[in-house]
Amino acid sequence: MKGAIRNERSHAAQGQRSGFVSQAVAGLLDAFTVMLLYTAVLLLYGINVLFFTGNPFHFPQPEPLASVALYYAIGLILFTTTWSGSGRTPAMAFVGLRILDASGRPLSPRRAFWRAVIVIPTIGLGIITVLFSRKNKSLYDMICGSAVVYAWRANLSESRQNQ
Repeated sequence: MKGAIRNERSHAAQGQRSGFVSQAVAGLLDAFTVMLLYTAVLLLYGINVLFFTGNPFHFPQPEPLASVALYYAIGLILFTTTWSGSGRTPAMAFVGLRILDASGRPLSPRRAFWRAVIVIPTIGLGIITVLFSRKNKSLYDMICGSAVVYAWRANLSESRQNQ
């Protein structure tokens, strides 16, 4: 069967709330993704300055407040669009996680936006509560009514049908 989950433990965990380590690894990879996108934006800006002004190329070095605002904007766009679309960032897809609402669907754009608003300034430290929660709920899950679950398959319902 194409794309079947062969490992029994992994198959059983599909759709269950993820643990701290999985969420922490995804969070670190997400932070790295935001840093790469930040670098790409600055590089594109420097290339545009080169092409449109004729000035020699130099890598832009924005003021600290502008850098923070750019990081925040990139994170907000990335997390809001991915969490409300597929329910997973590229890092979450790599680790095998997905964020869902209480009904098991990806977050609404509004809920994804507000979750991103609180995740970014706290740099993801709200996942520490997963260590103490019997239901593996992060602070963000408690506030936003979401759940981070194991989802190696593209579609959880598709996985349940193959059981």
